[in-house]
Amino acid sequence: MRKKKHAEHVNHERWLVSYADFITLLFAFFVVMFAVSQVDSRKVGRFTEAFSKAVGIDVFPMTGDSLLSGGKVPDETSSGPSAQGMPSVLDELHATLRKIAESNSALQGLQVIKLRHELVLRLPEGVFFDSGDARVKDATAQMLRVLTPELSSRKLEVRVEGHTDNRPIASGRFRSNWDLSTERAGAVMTILLAEGMPPERVSIAGYAEYRPIADNATDDGRKQNRRVDLVVTALVEDEAKQ
Repeated sequence: MRKKKHAEHVNHERWLVSYADFITLLFAFFVVMFAVSQVDSRKVGRFTEAFSKAVGIDVFPMTGDSLLSGGKVPDETSSGPSAQGMPSVLDELHATLRKIAESNSALQGLQVIKLRHELVLRLPEGVFFDSGDARVKDATAQMLRVLTPELSSRKLEVRVEGHTDNRPIASGRFRSNWDLSTERAGAVMTILLAEGMPPERVSIAGYAEYRPIADNATDDGRKQNRRVDLVVTALVEDEAKQ
């Protein structure tokens, strides 16, 4: 005679296991969110500096520092780890430009950003050009005349980069911000060549609004994004001999 099977006991409290798991995950989520909100900015800074030193680039965009005394703009790239390993020819150029700026007002407003393998000479749109225009101002032309001998006398290459904000171009002369940024870079290059910069060591690039250094949502951010950068790199020795 077969034994009668007893009905399996149904655990009506199994939902508590899933509920407990959910509560645990929710608690962990809020702990993580709280921890993120309490991040030590100094520790983050040390991490980004170490990362920049390792890969040779900056994690966050920097604004640079003015060559003139009293015109310092907060910029960790001026003396931070990202500048370590910079070719000596670029360090020499930076020191020379600082010395010239002490007695020559033509370099007023020029910002210098030291990266690991590059030196960026930066001027905002208002110093280089009138709004929506690609004709170089007289003050800018004078600055380039001071800069060119220092650039051409050293084993350096210069890439002239034009940038704009993200507002559509209103001038009928240019079809887009691409045209405006490129023509501005070309106008600066023309002066460099006229002042004796070897043409094989100069190039231009127009990036329109696609490489901003600030938020285009504010007037100040758009002002910073409207700029021309002279990106200076050391000439490779093998290329210099050719």
